[in-house]
Amino acid sequence: MPQNGPLLEDVDVVTAADPVCQPVADLRSVTPKHEATGTAWASLGAGDGAGGGSVVLTSYPEGGAKAWMSELRAAVSTCKDFVASSERGWKDRGTLKVSPTDGIGDESLGFSTVSAEDPGKGQAMTIVRTDGSLAVYLTSSEGEPIPAALMKTQHERLREARK
Repeated sequence: MPQNGPLLEDVDVVTAADPVCQPVADLRSVTPKHEATGTAWASLGAGDGAGGGSVVLTSYPEGGAKAWMSELRAAVSTCKDFVASSERGWKDRGTLKVSPTDGIGDESLGFSTVSAEDPGKGQAMTIVRTDGSLAVYLTSSEGEPIPAALMKTQHERLREARK
């Protein structure tokens, strides 16, 4: 379901304790290093109401999406213990783990975070780059993953929209 309100508020400034991890923290921050020129987001759910997640589509100036993907790839491979905090007041601690993405889009990256406080909880994220846009898919690690077919279809739609 498409959302009308803003995705993030002014207090959603997220900072990683280790600067190497900042590209990952920027995915949840209102002030990322790479500022989007456009953003749309939607909640995702199965027809029966089970599961759920979200997708955030962002477009960037020339080279921005590709640069952020490169920085994310380096951060996820280097930053294993992730600690971030928000001006809203929350703090998140966890471990990052790379997950397969089946070569979706121009390039893609998948990873999960496992909560340090509750190892049974976490989030799974897949980022798909299509030209100068990123699609960020987020689900809880306990839920069903976003189907690869859905992400491939979104990639093709973005590609067609750019023609």
